[in-house]
Parts: sequence; C-alpha cells; structure tokens
Amino acid sequence: MVENGSSNPRRPWLAALLSLVCTGLGQVYAGPWKRGVTFLAVEAVIGTAVFACLGTMTGLVAGMSVLVVFNIYVAADAFLVARRAGEYRLGPWNRWWVYGLVVAVGLGLGSALDAVVSARSYETYRVPSESMVPTLLVGDHFMAEVLAEDEPLSRGDVVVFLEKRSGRHFVKRVIGLPGETVSMRDKTVHINGGRLDEPYARHISPVNLPVRDTFGAIPLGPDEYFVMGDNREESHDSRWLGPVKRSVMEGRAKYIYFPGGRENPDWTSRWGMEVR
Repeated sequence: MVENGSSNPRRPWLAALLSLVCTGLGQVYAGPWKRGVTFLAVEAVIGTAVFACLGTMTGLVAGMSVLVVFNIYVAADAFLVARRAGEYRLGPWNRWWVYGLVVAVGLGLGSALDAVVSARSYETYRVPSESMVPTLLVGDHFMAEVLAEDEPLSRGDVVVFLEKRSGRHFVKRVIGLPGETVSMRDKTVHINGGRLDEPYARHISPVNLPVRDTFGAIPLGPDEYFVMGDNREESHDSRWLGPVKRSVMEGRAKYIYFPGGRENPDWTSRWGMEVR
C-alpha cells in the first residue's frame, strides 16, 4: 500500500470501470469521494422512480433509459476526474476497505429496493405452455402487478397463482367470482345460469368431452375463484384443479415486455402489449 501523501496517478479507465461496477466508486478512487457518494444516493432515488414506473411498457423503457444514461454519465465523469487528477496524492478514503464499504452500501441499497418491489410492486414471469394462447404465447415474458392481500379481482383478469400441490405457478383468466355458480355446456361457460361472452376463448377441437367441455353447476365460496386458460383444450385449470383460493393469487398480468413466438410475423407488434 502506498502511504498517504505519496504520488499515485489515477488510471482513468479503471475509474470508469469501477463506476460501472458500483455507481460512484470511480469517483471515490479518483479523489472526489463526496461526489461519488452523492452519485450513489442519486442512483437509489432514480432506481426507486424506475420501480414506480413499471406498470406500463412506456414507463419501463423510459425508466431503464434514464438509469442507463445516468450510469454512463457517472462512468464518463469518473474517467475525466481521474484524467485531470495528475500527480494524485492518496487520501484517507483510498483504502481497500473503503472501496469495499462503498460496494457493500451499493449492494445493500439494491437489495433493499428489490425487497420493496417484491413485497408490493411488480414481478416478472415467463409463459411455459400454450394454455393462454392467443393472449399469451409460449416464451412470452410479462410483467405482473403484485396483488395486495385484500385487493379485489374482476372477471377477465389474467392472474398468476401458486398451485400448492405441485408447487408451480399458473397463469389463468378469472371466469367465476366468489358467490357465483359456474357451469359449462358444449364449450360455453354459464355464470348463474346465464351464458358468458368470451371473445378471448379459443377452441381448436370440435369434439365435446365431459369435464373439459361440459360440467354441472359448481358453487364458489366467499373467497374462491374459477379460473380457466384461454386455450380451452390445452389448459389445466379449475375444471381439474377446482376453485382457486384468493390467498394463493399473487399477481395480475399487465403487459408483455419481451414476446415469445419469434417465428410469428407479428412478433414485434407484441412488444409492450397489454394483457387483456
């Protein structure tokens, strides 16, 4: 270790690299440590704002763009500061443990923000099957709004829930609400005896099978929902799993942020598409 007061020129490329590894670390290395700490705090504020914008694709793109531009700016600033430092003399902050502390603070802020977002904001999911075609295709990555414990659901909502017996997450559409009676006759869903209009439903087989296409009235309890996949012949849903408790429903699908089905000619048009 070079003692304080000794000449130790700063390497601009290293300063820039350090700031890309951890925002502000390059400034601490190059001398103006207060500036580096300020940049780290500003990034935390920007990160919080980005998380608040995740409800729409426009918000996601805008937020991430601001974050990327800010990080490039900080890295460029570190590069220029180091280049102008000349015959730099080490300060008390130029110690490995100080650098480690800055990185630890950066990681801590990131983990805290991630925990806040996971607790009440948004989660991302990938579609593994064809059960929600044509609304969601295999390979679609979509953003889901995390549901509050007492948040009500509406018919037609596309929700993510945990199937406890298998330990897997499913994405399906809410068909029946608490207190209603659901039945199905010849592929047509009935709610309390009345036919339900379902423009999103897809039927690929003319064959009518018991349970899959026709079943008797199923009453729903005060906290139960009947869910089905849009691709009716290819979906494992409440017809086999039974009604789903509200307590296991975790999120409401919002939009597709990265579409699957790239062999599709309209693949690019599905970027940012709302899930309805």
